[in-house]
Amino acid sequence: MTAKVVEVKPEWDIFLSEYWDTVSSNPNSWTYVPSTYDVEGVELVGPKHMKLWMELEVWVNPGRHFGIDTQQVGDLVGDIEEYGINTDCPVVYYDIDTQERINGAHRNELSNKLNIPGWMMQAVRFKNEAAKIRFATQSNKKRKDVYSLPDAASIETAVRELVNIPEQSDIRTDEDIRAEVIKLGKGAISDSKIKDIANKLILERRYSGEISDGQRFQTWSADMVDTFVEEIGKDKWIEDVFLNSSEITLYINVLEFASREGSIIAAAEQACLSNKPLHFLLSVPVLSTEKLKTTRQKVFTDRLKTLERKMCNILGIDLDRHTNQFPWNHPDSEHRFMPQDKLEDKYNLVELDREKL
Repeated sequence: MTAKVVEVKPEWDIFLSEYWDTVSSNPNSWTYVPSTYDVEGVELVGPKHMKLWMELEVWVNPGRHFGIDTQQVGDLVGDIEEYGINTDCPVVYYDIDTQERINGAHRNELSNKLNIPGWMMQAVRFKNEAAKIRFATQSNKKRKDVYSLPDAASIETAVRELVNIPEQSDIRTDEDIRAEVIKLGKGAISDSKIKDIANKLILERRYSGEISDGQRFQTWSADMVDTFVEEIGKDKWIEDVFLNSSEITLYINVLEFASREGSIIAAAEQACLSNKPLHFLLSVPVLSTEKLKTTRQKVFTDRLKTLERKMCNILGIDLDRHTNQFPWNHPDSEHRFMPQDKLEDKYNLVELDREKL
């Protein structure tokens, strides 16, 4: 077997230490191929090369919300002490124009503990700050043995920073926010966390009055409604009825009405057995072919009426004679719709005139 020939250059002397040898200093020993991670506005400058930690400036990465994980640093130190430097791992990236380290905080910290003066690095040039934030987050979603994967708080912080610079990030609508959270969070945090962060940021921006690009109408999901009724809404009905444990209430996203029929029947049974009205909180799909008011009215004239008809047919009774026995038609039932038009009071719910239905 032929021994591997390791190139040795005089300039590598400044990097050599107990744990960092000439193999570690040779760019050809590192199998990792630097990448832009498909982030627009990012350019790799030159090949990977050795660079001293002391030559770099500190950049506060919005996607590194809680800073360094000391436990992980300790684990990495122990791994290097036992096995040496792993040259199959990714390199550290730095901004060529500002000399700021973009990632590698954990490697920088372990280097301080093991007296490793530098690391294999790659210079990068960024079109703007948005590209820098996106790249910093994406570049940490790789090997967990080297990187500390961004957590939910870090993803949220990064997207917040991007939302604050729409002229660079092109984040202007609710769907832009959702797409950005998915892009940065996929592979790092769970789908449920991605949904929670997106909904939280969307609602925050809606209620800061910064809905842009003519986005007049909004849709709602169950978890967004939860946030509204618990933290945002000021309508007295929320406290008096919806959150009142003595009342029977149900949220329905009419877009999912068919799949909610079972829940409606179950709530109706509970109301009938308790001799109480059933109250609905509703959101409807936004249709380009129909006014919002019409879509809301059809919940009662079409959707619920069809359900009533089905149940009466099963029981063999006349709908017209028994329609008032359904607890959502109880004279004391109070139904409300989520605000979905920018022209509506965004803190209060919408009540339809039931006599005109």
